Amino acid sequence: MDNPKQVVVRFGEIWLKGKNRPEFIGQLKSNIEHALEGYGASVYYRRDHFLVDLEDKSKMNGVLKELKHVFGVSWFAPVAVSENSLDSILSEANRIVGRAETVRIVAHRSYKKVDFDSHDIVGEFIKKSEEAPFRIDRDSRKTLFVNVTGYGTLLFRRKIPGPGGLPVGSSGTAVSLLSGGIDSPVASYYAMKRGLRLSYLHVHGFRDAQEALSSKIPKIIERLSVYGTSVASYYAPFHVFQAATLRIHERYELVLFKLFMHRMADKIAGVSGADAIVTGESLGQVASQTASNISSSQSGVGTLIVRPLIGFDKEEIIDMAKSIGTYGISVQRYRDVCSINAKRPATSTNAAQVERLYKECGLDSAVEKTLSLTTMVKEGRAQPFTISL
Repeated sequence: MDNPKQVVVRFGEIWLKGKNRPEFIGQLKSNIEHALEGYGASVYYRRDHFLVDLEDKSKMNGVLKELKHVFGVSWFAPVAVSENSLDSILSEANRIVGRAETVRIVAHRSYKKVDFDSHDIVGEFIKKSEEAPFRIDRDSRKTLFVNVTGYGTLLFRRKIPGPGGLPVGSSGTAVSLLSGGIDSPVASYYAMKRGLRLSYLHVHGFRDAQEALSSKIPKIIERLSVYGTSVASYYAPFHVFQAATLRIHERYELVLFKLFMHRMADKIAGVSGADAIVTGESLGQVASQTASNISSSQSGVGTLIVRPLIGFDKEEIIDMAKSIGTYGISVQRYRDVCSINAKRPATSTNAAQVERLYKECGLDSAVEKTLSLTTMVKEGRAQPFTISL
């Protein structure tokens, strides 16, 4: 195609919405505009798609790269736009299809107020084929798409798959429990794909938050930010929990730590207005993720806990981590407190048992103290987490 300066962006699942469809469309438009900041792009809503108009056609490759990361986008394509007449359509096709190239024509008439239909379009191409610089063959692997709309006819050569899902922000906000491992970034990715805008809570084993801020965790968050900017990031110290649980049997430490993190996230969700907590748990993958331990570790938590990976196996998670670009960061050496080592961790607990141990250790007070020592990063600035609890 001859250096187009416009892109058609189609959305899929949003079109199935009812009376709240305009809210999803508005959120997606806002997200596309945010992703394309600095590219000199204007975004226009056109019934069942957006049209992106570039000031500088040399920015096209960058724009296409950004659109691959915008949830809610079904597919997109660089397009040429002609007038709604058969002569104009053929003239534009002659310009954008290479000489001696063989293509098949796929025509669609979205706009019905023209005096021709999709069969007429294909017929006109066949009728004028001897005059065209390219050949037409319905079995060709190369395609010219022709879509008649109310503002002109779109001609394009390929549909580039988008990530699908719902626009980030359309389903509310959530606090994602982020470790230094492989699973939780992938869970965050899938949570964003279902429209959640995330804050991240990371419990670290460093002497102070500055060391945590210099670790790989901000790099994971930065990588995830290409799919949706975060509300805030919270870096909480581990040592308060560690000191409070010194006297309990180590086999219960994992499930207690999960409950501790969930209640800490519950507090943050309460004061920040988040709608959910996201975790990277996969049923049965490790000792703390048996059905009974998952149940025990959410006792007393009022905020909805979302587990996007609950039915995934490890290979599926690793493959997705590689696909979204977090795997290489996640496997870097890191002292992750979520990887508490116990010789014989309890695999079957109940909520009453875990709640009793939780109270014996005074972990409600430990949650309050830990949050008072937590550093919040918001809009690029690190600051103490001083919101009244």
